Parts: sequence; structure tokens; C-alpha cells
Amino acid sequence: MSRPNDHAIEVSKVINADKPAIFKALIDNNIMEKWFYAGPDGWSASVDADVKTGGSFKIDMIGDEETYTHTGEYKEVIENEKIVFTWNSQAVEDTLVTITLNSVDGGTEVKLVHDFMPNEQMQTNHTNGWTAILERLAAAA
Repeated sequence: MSRPNDHAIEVSKVINADKPAIFKALIDNNIMEKWFYAGPDGWSASVDADVKTGGSFKIDMIGDEETYTHTGEYKEVIENEKIVFTWNSQAVEDTLVTITLNSVDGGTEVKLVHDFMPNEQMQTNHTNGWTAILERLAAAA
């Protein structure tokens, strides 16, 4: 993807778990369904992910009145280290997410970079969404 990247976002969270536990939460469909949604409590997720380089995913974030479908392809998966995937939804297309895991005092830093946001509004919306998602990941890991 060679294009301007003025609206990339970055969020991170230190989670009190080791890298293998967090990586498992990032690749196990059953665990992903517990944390991979950005809406308020009461929402849920349906996850069909083949987490491997070249694999694909479909994640439905299910709210009270609407379902938000997200799809993509895994570009790089390095066990316990990094996952890179494309991210497409009703709101954005052809964006790229990179999640890296780094051991730190107190657990693991999960760093998420979402590149190629089309505008500032989508940048803000996705920053809020990913922040909520990482909070749920921390509870599930």
C-alpha cells in the first residue's frame, strides 16, 4: 500500500499477561468473540478467523439494532510477536492494522497501529474503537 498516511492511529496497552497468553487471545476464535467488538456492554462479536499468513477473517460486531461486518486478510503472523492484517468495513476500506507484542515490566505491551485512515473523523472513531477493544482484550487474556 503506497499512499499518503496522514491519518494513522496508534493505541497501546500494557496487559498483565505474558506474550503467549495474549497471542492466544488474538488468534483463538472463541476467545476473540469475548473481546473483539467496539460497542458498549451488551454488544457481542461473531468471529470466523483463519489466523495465519494468507488467511482471512470476518468479524461481525453485533449491536442492538445493527451488525457491523469487518473483513480482511492476514499479511504477516509471527507467533507471540506480531500480526498484520488488512481491515475493511462499512466505514473504511483498504486499511492496514499491525499489532505487536513487547514484554515489559508488569506484563506485555500490546501496540496497535492502524494505517491509511481516510480522514480525521475515521481516525477519531477508530482510535476510540481500538481503545475499547484493547480494554476488552486485557480482560479476556
